[in-house]
Amino acid sequence: MSLKIVIVLAAFVGVIAAQHYYQPHHHEEEHHGPVHYEFNYDIHDDHTGDVHGRKESRKDDQTQGEYYLIDADGHKRTVTYHVDGKSGFIAQVHREPIKGYQAPQQVHKVIAAPVHKILAAPVHKVLAVPVDYQHHY
Repeated sequence: MSLKIVIVLAAFVGVIAAQHYYQPHHHEEEHHGPVHYEFNYDIHDDHTGDVHGRKESRKDDQTQGEYYLIDADGHKRTVTYHVDGKSGFIAQVHREPIKGYQAPQQVHKVIAAPVHKILAAPVHKVLAVPVDYQHHY
């Protein structure tokens, strides 16, 4: 009788161990603290004509922002966007001409290298001497 109890007990322990071993492992999602930031910048470079800027803010899972730039044809392109949770990136693009816009003229600077006189080396005359290839050894 005691042998039956030992066998049943061993089988029970084996079943419990197998259930624990073969259970799928659940990965917990990493949890980070609250996220909050804001930033913005504007660039206006008269030398290159580069005009663009951006602003963005985020609080937890919600992000919203806008960026703009001046296209080469004189249109201002503005993109407003937002992300809300797992909705993905949603953007709207607006394009409008800028009245009186003139693209910056590219200035081509040519820097001339100094001119050096090259003196030609004297030419030596080479005299051709007939060679007799018919040697008899």
